[in-house]
Amino acid sequence: MNDIKTIFAKNLSELRQASGMTQLELGERLNYSDKTVSKWERGESIPDAGMLKQIGDVFGVSVDYLLEEEHGKVESFAAEPSEEEEQIYKKHQTIRHIVQAGVWLLSFVIIVLCWIVTRKFYWLILIWTLPVSFLLGIIFSSLWSRHKGRDNYIFISLFILSILLAIYLSALKANLWMLFLIMIPVEVLMFFCFKLYFDKKKRAGTSEESKTSTKSE
Repeated sequence: MNDIKTIFAKNLSELRQASGMTQLELGERLNYSDKTVSKWERGESIPDAGMLKQIGDVFGVSVDYLLEEEHGKVESFAAEPSEEEEQIYKKHQTIRHIVQAGVWLLSFVIIVLCWIVTRKFYWLILIWTLPVSFLLGIIFSSLWSRHKGRDNYIFISLFILSILLAIYLSALKANLWMLFLIMIPVEVLMFFCFKLYFDKKKRAGTSEESKTSTKSE
């Protein structure tokens, strides 16, 4: 019969790979380093009972499952966030919506005040609020998003486009439509930068899995 550490190492590795998580991502979920996760998957150590329960919650399995030598093939699935993580995520989303709504409310207040004082409607204030709102999206997605790479790509593209739109509308008489051509090289550059980022992340996950497989053999 295999050693309990070896059994746990095999089960943990299979569950993590089936969920599509890297050792670094799992470590972040558990507040441990990827090196510690790597040690677990190599069978060099095993976490305490409390951490075993937490790992089981991440993958939706019992502690017994983690320590069983024989069970069915692990199907591919996305690890479900714990109830606590889901509450924190919802709290962050609420903060994000409040801040962004506050920015738009402030813009409307400024427009109303300007209209009262000058009797002119400064609609460009709303246009310039767009890049501010997208900039906040970049900040919040970098801090709290579950899909940081994808969300940042979208928000950065929208931020740059909204800046160009605001400049164009602010100087309509100058007919600066060619400004939008800037988006072509910008999008190409962003595509390759984010592709490198995702490829590097994928290689890191593949490297971790190959190391674990080699150690198990």
